[in-house]
Amino acid sequence: MDSGIQRLSPEDLTVLATDAGQVPMNMAAVLEFGPVSDVAALVATLGERLSRVPRLRQRLQRPGWGGGRPFWVDDEAFDLARHVEESSLPAGDLVCRRLCAKHPLWRMYYSDSGGDVRVVIVLHHVLADGMGGLAALAALVDGVPVTAPRAPRPVPTRQEVRRDAAAHRRAARRNVGAGMRRLVAGMREMGLGSSRPALVARSSILRPTSTRRRVLTLEAPLAEVIDAGHRQAATVNDLVLAAVAGTLEGLLDRRTEHPAELVISVPVSGRTRNGELGNQAGAVPVAVPTGRSRQERLQHIVASTARAKGQQRGSSAQVLSVVFRGLAAVGVGQYFIDHQRLVHSFETNLRGPDQPLLMGGQPLRRIVPIAVNPGNVGVSFDVLSYAGTLVISIVACPRTIPELEVVADLLADELAALLA
Repeated sequence: MDSGIQRLSPEDLTVLATDAGQVPMNMAAVLEFGPVSDVAALVATLGERLSRVPRLRQRLQRPGWGGGRPFWVDDEAFDLARHVEESSLPAGDLVCRRLCAKHPLWRMYYSDSGGDVRVVIVLHHVLADGMGGLAALAALVDGVPVTAPRAPRPVPTRQEVRRDAAAHRRAARRNVGAGMRRLVAGMREMGLGSSRPALVARSSILRPTSTRRRVLTLEAPLAEVIDAGHRQAATVNDLVLAAVAGTLEGLLDRRTEHPAELVISVPVSGRTRNGELGNQAGAVPVAVPTGRSRQERLQHIVASTARAKGQQRGSSAQVLSVVFRGLAAVGVGQYFIDHQRLVHSFETNLRGPDQPLLMGGQPLRRIVPIAVNPGNVGVSFDVLSYAGTLVISIVACPRTIPELEVVADLLADELAALLA
C-alpha cells in the first residue's frame, strides 16, 4: 500500500485537533552560543543544514472530500530566506507566533547581543514531538552527514489521493482488532480503565490563557540529579516531577488554594526507533496527593510511574486522537481545552546529547526547550539534559501566572531539597 503519500499519523492529527487556542501548538529549541566572529556565516550554515531535512522542505496539504488524512507535499517554492529572521524578542514571544501554513512549518530567529549569540528554532508540533525535534536538531551538528536536497516531487493528483485513502480505509478495517486492543491499552495507560476520568478541583492556575508566554529557566548538574535519584530509587524524571508537584502546591498555598491532589500530564514515547520526525507519544496523568512530605511525594510518584511503565508505551495516543478529533468535529474543541479539568500542568523530559556539540564550528553552550500549550493550563515545565547539565524551562501565561519569579524560586527550593 506504499503510494508514496506521507499521511499524518493519529498522533499528528491530535496535534491539529488541539491547535485551537490563543497560542499555536509550537515548540522551540533555544541554542545559546558564546561570542561568534561571523554571525552571518553561522546562521547561513545552520539554516542550510536545517533545510536539508526532507520534512522541513514540505508543507501540509489538506485533501478535499474523500481524500483521507492530510499529507505532506514538497514545497516547490521553498525559500530558505523566508524561514530565517533576525530578532531579539524574548523566546517566549517568538514561539507564540503563528507559522504560515502555505509553507513548511518552521522558522529560525537569531540575535547577537554584542557578546553571546542566540538562535531560536521554532517548529509546529505537527512536525515532531520532543524526540522528533531532537532528531531535527541533530542535522545541525558538525560532522553529521546530511544528504543534498532532492528535487521536489509533484503534488499527487486528486485520483491518486483518493485511491490511497481508500486503501488506508481497507487496511484499517482489516486491522480493527489490533486497533481496539491499542485503544484499550491506551485507556489503561491513561488510568481510565472502566471508570470515567475524575475532574480536578477548580483552580486559579486553570484559566483560558492569553496570546503570550514568559519563560524562566533553572539549571542543575545532571550527575547530582542522577545520584540523588539512585539514593531514593527514583529516575531523573521522578525527581523533577516531584519538584514540579511541590512547586505547584507551594504556589497554590500562597493563593490560599488547597486541592487534595495535583495532576500532571507526562508524555510517554511510543517510538521503536529514534531519528524520525512526527509524533509518536501518548500521555500519562500522574496524580500527586498534597499535604505530604517531600519524601512521601517522591515515593508516590516513583510507584505511579513504575505502574505506567508496565503498560504498552505511547498507546494512549490513539485514545487522545479519537477524543480530540471528535470534539473538534462537533465544534467544541477549543471550548474543551479552554475549560478542561483533567490536568493542572504538563511536564516533558528529554535526554539530550551527553557531550558538548559544535555547530558551524561554534561550541554550543546550552539548549533551552520550550513547548507551548494552548488552552487553560497556566504553567508547564520542559526539561532537557545537555552536556552534563539539566535545564528546566518554566513556561507560563503572564496573565494566569504573573508571579513567575516566585514559581522559579519555589522550584529551585524544591529541587535543592530533593538533591540534598
